[in-house]
Amino acid sequence: MKCFVLLCLLSFASLASTPARTEAVVSPAWVFEAMKGLMDSPQAPRVIIIEASWAKLADAKEYRAGHLPGALHLNTDELEDGAPTWHLRKPRELHRVLGALGITPETTVIVYSHQTIAAARIWWVLLYAGVRDVRLLNGGVTAWQAAGYPVETKINKLTPTRFTGRVNHQWRATTAYVKTHLRNRDKQLADARSHEEFIGAVSGYDYMKMKGRLPGAVAIGDADDAARLYVNADGTLRDPREIMAQWQAAGLVPEKHELIFYCGSGWRSSLTFLYAWLLGFERIRNYSDGWSGWSTVYLRDSRAQGSTPGWRQRRSANPIVSGKP
Repeated sequence: MKCFVLLCLLSFASLASTPARTEAVVSPAWVFEAMKGLMDSPQAPRVIIIEASWAKLADAKEYRAGHLPGALHLNTDELEDGAPTWHLRKPRELHRVLGALGITPETTVIVYSHQTIAAARIWWVLLYAGVRDVRLLNGGVTAWQAAGYPVETKINKLTPTRFTGRVNHQWRATTAYVKTHLRNRDKQLADARSHEEFIGAVSGYDYMKMKGRLPGAVAIGDADDAARLYVNADGTLRDPREIMAQWQAAGLVPEKHELIFYCGSGWRSSLTFLYAWLLGFERIRNYSDGWSGWSTVYLRDSRAQGSTPGWRQRRSANPIVSGKP
């Protein structure tokens, strides 16, 4: 998905314990104090703040215009398998990318972004990949600057390392997993796309042809920043209790079901997963491949043009429904 995310990295010693769920989202003041404390203490844990964007470093205009001090740039394309699917890379490939940034499983990583869903996506990818302590800067660089903290334009890099973390498979749903449990009453599919996508009026993506939804899915509202259902106008997160009320009204019952969140390709669903995480729910998964992985098979075809040149899109054999529930 073509979104901006920022990942900044500050290299210090190593934060060890896994934070409480409610500590996953942090304020600019918290980040500033963490930076100051780390620099003052030789025994402090190692912290990496990440600013990522859907762009190579040479084209990352927002990063070059100003980022948190010490921030590293990450091109989000490095976490995905590219056109035409834009699915998450395999764990060993994710570990290679994280190691190249200097991240280890023990690193405390703070992520922020100009788009909340992008920051949430990176937060979830790092959690899934095996980073034990991942924090999201609430409101991103906008909130950071509004609080009066400085930015810099220096291009930062760290010494690469080898990432050997344990993948947290329990936080992800694969297409095979969803197919196996599609009729399982213990599971609930939560669709974080727009109403038009949910009823099959549009695919929601300029490169994707298939329209519709997964059978039995519950519409929980579009988690895109622009919809303003999950984020405030300033880009900060809403109160998780408000989101819980929104979900209950839609028909989600987290107390009785494992929740499987999905959207088109895992970005919006990462934000809904984050809210479920903050609310303390244990039985939650992000169906990262989402509607793309469920609905579409991409076949090599040199004659194919359109939105996926060189690839022909075919409807998968998975069941699809459309129209109003």
